[in-house]
Amino acid sequence: MAHTKKIQFAWLDANVYNDDNKQLLKKMREINDHCMEFTEEDECLRFLGRGVNDPRRFIFIVSGQYGENLKSEIYRHENILSVYVYCGWKEKHEKWAKQYPKVGYHLF
Repeated sequence: MAHTKKIQFAWLDANVYNDDNKQLLKKMREINDHCMEFTEEDECLRFLGRGVNDPRRFIFIVSGQYGENLKSEIYRHENILSVYVYCGWKEKHEKWAKQYPKVGYHLF
């Protein structure tokens, strides 16, 4: 039997549970019910660091501030397929994001 790889969302943002983000989270779960939310850097990194042979793959959504702080740490995780920086200060975060060509750093 072939081994399937599941793609999941992982979202790191201190404000992941504010009213606006709850609506976005609901929409994301309509697309893929495999979504993990984190408000703390350490908790998220422990989760992503579990098992080298973990078959799960992630689309990672991160706030601009956490993304900038953790950019090299995020980049080294092979199970992260793509990173989306979710922030309101696009110009600031575009500068560091361009240096890490993970399948695509996206800012929105």
